[in-house]
Amino acid sequence: MTTACKPEIFGASLNEVAERARSLSPKLLDKLNLLLIPEGTPGLPPSEQFCNAICDSLRLTFPLSTFSIDLPTPGSLAQRTRYVCIAIDSSRPEKIRDTIKKELWPVRRASSSSYTIQEILSGKSGKGARAFRLEDYVVFIPFKEPKNGDVRTHSFQHRPTFYRYRVALPRTRQSPTPVSEYLHALFTSCPNHLFNQSTFRASAVKEGQLDLEIPVEEVATHEILVLARDSRDFQVVKSRHENLQKFFLEEDAKTIACEVPVWVESWEFKEYRNILGTTETLTGHIDVLRCEDSQTLGVWDYKPGAADERSAGIQVYLYALMLAIRTGLPIERFNCGYFDEDNAYTFSPSSVRLSYEQ
Repeated sequence: MTTACKPEIFGASLNEVAERARSLSPKLLDKLNLLLIPEGTPGLPPSEQFCNAICDSLRLTFPLSTFSIDLPTPGSLAQRTRYVCIAIDSSRPEKIRDTIKKELWPVRRASSSSYTIQEILSGKSGKGARAFRLEDYVVFIPFKEPKNGDVRTHSFQHRPTFYRYRVALPRTRQSPTPVSEYLHALFTSCPNHLFNQSTFRASAVKEGQLDLEIPVEEVATHEILVLARDSRDFQVVKSRHENLQKFFLEEDAKTIACEVPVWVESWEFKEYRNILGTTETLTGHIDVLRCEDSQTLGVWDYKPGAADERSAGIQVYLYALMLAIRTGLPIERFNCGYFDEDNAYTFSPSSVRLSYEQ
């Protein structure tokens, strides 16, 4: 897939696009968002068909206007490419993105699975963070760009509540490239419709629901326990979960992200239904993602009353499985755990016995 284009390649030409849009609908474009679709993009339906589908979806919520315009061709400023421009008036650019992504998102049947679970777990599937990127198809320029510090925050309205995804941007360089790419891509390319359509969440899977054997071990001393205890006095918001996450991002050099969205669809490996008992999309949010050493990523969940948990190991294992699928990394690169201020439990997901019928 060839990247459609980054907005900055257009330079001053974007002023021309904005002026053209406002001249067509001067009363409707107070907050101007621009969607640019290059004609003849590989992997897309014919431009007219695709643009009509996008416009029909957007018009249900937003005022808009459309026109065609020639802009510099990426990589060859001497040439011009024709773009269809959709100008949208809205203060909710994320809602616009969600509408576009839902139209673009590839829908595949479960029977179209190409890989086995073992190929996924070993990292041989060839899948990874670049499986879908919005900018590979279209150029979207929101009316307002967020201002970000070292920690970037993005709120996802995912069923059943809001999740505040936070990433320590400088620390992503410590992580493997596929993980870094994935964490950055989530800001614009997370398929929010999958999270809101599905009711199958990793946090709701209970003991005995899946045929798994997880070798969980209690660890008496672990740096994550020290961090959890030290975070008790850190109170900047109402939620204990969120205070702990913010504390980890500020004080722990190994924590790179919190509330990380992860998902897997039924077509992504052949044994999906046999293992999970459904074809519904599995979703989740990783509480804490840490770069624990040069080779290992820690997938952690904060569980008040961790000593009494019976299903937390399943939940965290599913998080690691989904992150392995999303990044293309072998499952052996991850370590799993759950904790509170007094107890921590950990296991290697590569040691989990996963039973299923072929």
